[in-house]
Amino acid sequence: MDGFDSITWAERLSLFRWALLAALSAGAVCPLLGAFLHVRRTSFYGIALPQFATAGMVFGFVVMPWWIEHIGIGELDLATATSDTHAAMNYHLAWAGVFTFGGLGALAWLGRRGGSEIGRVAAAFALATAATVLFGRLSPVGRGFVDELVTGEMLGIGVHEFETIAVLLGCVALVFVLFHRDILLVSYDRESAQVLGKRVVAFELLLNLVIGLTVSVGAMTLGPVILFGLLVFPALSARAFAGSMTQFLWLASSFGVAAVLLGVCASFELDLPMGASVVAAAAVLHVPALLVRRTVR
Repeated sequence: MDGFDSITWAERLSLFRWALLAALSAGAVCPLLGAFLHVRRTSFYGIALPQFATAGMVFGFVVMPWWIEHIGIGELDLATATSDTHAAMNYHLAWAGVFTFGGLGALAWLGRRGGSEIGRVAAAFALATAATVLFGRLSPVGRGFVDELVTGEMLGIGVHEFETIAVLLGCVALVFVLFHRDILLVSYDRESAQVLGKRVVAFELLLNLVIGLTVSVGAMTLGPVILFGLLVFPALSARAFAGSMTQFLWLASSFGVAAVLLGVCASFELDLPMGASVVAAAAVLHVPALLVRRTVR
């Protein structure tokens, strides 16, 4: 980027502060969700579900002309809604949510029927990826939007997007603070939770709600790339060093924040997309974990 090297770090922090704050918030909270997915042996959901959310957002572009004509998106006309994705943010979030919860519900339903979990999630990811490409072809505007998300470029995040993701992640963190023991028991040993009189269905629904909302909003504001990394890598790294579930959660969050800080530095210094840089940093931080074998007790 011409002239980017001449910008001081203070100017960068000021100019892109909302993107940086959004990334740090995600780095602290998304790995907690990834840790519970890991305990449930559904870590691959962290890969498939953001792709469903992306497919939903692109589908929103496909049906947008009909939607504006027959239903309307506030006071927006088609030109404004298609050229400024921020103006139609709630519209795109709704479609991301529909596809995310649809994919999550389908995976949960198929999981009850038995079979290979990895195979189901792999098939779901392939289907969601194909749908994203096909919907993008049907809507050139949507395809351009997806291209930006896929590259992991998130410096355009503004105050509205930050407020949206920050409020959501704050609520997610509060849920884990209040109910992490119950959610852990239900996730790890459903039968024991039932014997102990826990509200198993309620906690499963709560966790699925948290997963769906985090993926839907995160994919729209941050992009699927950084979600992939923060839902998967920090939890895998933390597992190798944690001696208890509490340590597991703290370490997962710490690895996530460290990945964001390292990724941001690499992004600014090497002029790389921030989202992809954060994922690469998370992968680098995972290397020591590959050399250590230890089980969370």
